[in-house]
Amino acid sequence: MSITRLGVCTLNQWAMDFTQNVQNIIESIEICKRKQCLYRLGPELEICGYMCEDHFLESDTVTHCWEALAEILPHTANIVCDIGMPVIHKSVFYNCRVILLNKKIHLVRPKMYLADDGNYRESRYFTPWSKEIEDLELPPIIQIATGQKCVPIGVAILQTHDTEIGIEICEEMWTPIPTSANQALDGAEIILNSSGSHYEVGKIKERTELFKDITKRNGACYAFCNLRGCDGNRLYFDGCSCIVLNGKVFAKSDAFSLKDVEVTTCDIDLQEVRNIRINIKSRSLMASKQKHFPRVKLDINLTQQQNYIYYHDIPIQYESEIEDSTACYLWDYMRRSGACGFMLPLSGGLDSSATALTVFFMANKIFKTINNVDNDYQTHIKVLQQLRKIVEDDTFTPKSPQEIVNKLFFTVYLGSENSTQDSRARSKLLAEQIGSRHYEIEIDQVCKACTSCIKPILKKEPQFVSNGGSLSEDLALQNIQARSRMILTYLLAQLTPWNNGKKGFLIVLGSSNLDESIRGFFTKYDCSSADINPIGSLSKNDLRELLLFCYKTFNFSAIQLILEAKPSPELRPQTAEGHISENDMELTFNELETFAKLRKVQKLGPVSMFKKLRYLWSNLTPQQVAEKVKKFFMFYALNRHKVVTITASFHAQAFSQDDNRFDFRQFLYNWRWPWQFKKIDENLQ
Repeated sequence: MSITRLGVCTLNQWAMDFTQNVQNIIESIEICKRKQCLYRLGPELEICGYMCEDHFLESDTVTHCWEALAEILPHTANIVCDIGMPVIHKSVFYNCRVILLNKKIHLVRPKMYLADDGNYRESRYFTPWSKEIEDLELPPIIQIATGQKCVPIGVAILQTHDTEIGIEICEEMWTPIPTSANQALDGAEIILNSSGSHYEVGKIKERTELFKDITKRNGACYAFCNLRGCDGNRLYFDGCSCIVLNGKVFAKSDAFSLKDVEVTTCDIDLQEVRNIRINIKSRSLMASKQKHFPRVKLDINLTQQQNYIYYHDIPIQYESEIEDSTACYLWDYMRRSGACGFMLPLSGGLDSSATALTVFFMANKIFKTINNVDNDYQTHIKVLQQLRKIVEDDTFTPKSPQEIVNKLFFTVYLGSENSTQDSRARSKLLAEQIGSRHYEIEIDQVCKACTSCIKPILKKEPQFVSNGGSLSEDLALQNIQARSRMILTYLLAQLTPWNNGKKGFLIVLGSSNLDESIRGFFTKYDCSSADINPIGSLSKNDLRELLLFCYKTFNFSAIQLILEAKPSPELRPQTAEGHISENDMELTFNELETFAKLRKVQKLGPVSMFKKLRYLWSNLTPQQVAEKVKKFFMFYALNRHKVVTITASFHAQAFSQDDNRFDFRQFLYNWRWPWQFKKIDENLQ
């Protein structure tokens, strides 16, 4: 049997933090050696971090990567190390992997197909490789370290004494004809993919099915290595790396973990690859016609003869993706920012309650990690030390997630004469059950002071509609309440640590959902404005499911009350009929989620959306569908300017409303859409 053992290294790398990143890389190499792996695979651009963005335009970034590589080289004796970093060749930037063995560089492999959709803009920084193998002149620091002046740069198959290895980088896997398919047809038995693949709901399963399909069709061992953690912006990299053989997952790393370094490995019998290949005759025909890839020879044996241990196919399924991903994201955000905790305006409604629960999820994740002493002592020690540093208590050892929440999380109910006792009670009860330190503040005095300031100018008193005022007066009175809440929240966030004798500051959390953002149903600079919004790309339906999951898991009685309550911002005087947000929006949350998906994911404009929905919504007349589509696009255009100011949101959905980073559209429209709406009317005939 030809058994090989690969080390797939999932790392939590920080953009532009070369010290931290080099430490993680060296630690992963040493773990691979202890596990007797002969090939160490790391994630994409791991030396500098994937999300450096415009720092990639600075030549210093590449210089620092070579300096870091010089520190890594001494650790590469008797193990192939596959390292991700940017490289400049002939004054052109390339996204590369550098293959090291025995303190030498053997190949620099540039990326051929760049990621340029959604959250990615690689071609802003890098150029895709389209040439043959060339010589790359190494910088002086590496020439001194290795004794090499030039090394090959280009696309090649690695040839060891006993097998051949194909190299693929992230986006190349998603192309119609993956690079790995051609490499496998030309004899590569192992395909290694180095990636920076961000999290979205359901994406882990989609990605894994792709690996299984690639290896089942062609016969191969496929090792996929992903980044983990928040790499400096809205994205979270789930860290779900895996090793797949002939359509079956044999090993995987922990998705949504607090481990900074994790090495996934298993024994793979390459004879199984050879057996399946010779029995697929159509593959043999295609392989005989495949264009030959250049070879780079490595003086090493990757296989050994031993008894093979069979690994069962591992299912890839996560029932708590949103819970785990938001928890890990908030932990990374807090420990990297230097903050000492979080502050949240907690209204007792569904949105702010969901945001509060994401902090509890984080605390629960931390609690489980530091109690996992037997299985992972090193991570236990590291996370506990980080937690103690944040709470400024060297002896703190929590006995429950609530104890962690109590040290890190402050909630405040900002009540007014328009608030209800029910919402006040729900807010207080949820705070008690999750463990946050809860305050209550009345904002009426602040709002009255604001209106008093402008009274000499207006010469009259603005009134709510229910008191005989106009809509303009009504909106202004609502908005001053919402905006005063933001001001008071930030004041508390800055002064609360000082008041408690602590250093640092609190991160203000937002709680505006995706449906409200796309509709524009929020006030600029209101209490949903914040430093980060954990739920900003989640729809109302997502949040309901999240709360239901939490209720079933933790049995917080406050959640049942929150789910049963009718949504209301409570900014107007209470009336006998109540105040329901969906009535004000004139569109339901279900309709808004549908519009969001069709607009962003399927890229449909008003006319195409109408044509699709008249069949999807067959229970409505074409006239009713047209009215809803027009209403959606009218509100979208009128309020698009608000999205420019919304808080940066944790990215969790492919139809996120995150302006400037993900959803590139103008913020000034002719909101009447005269041409488009006319075409809709013509289609009614």
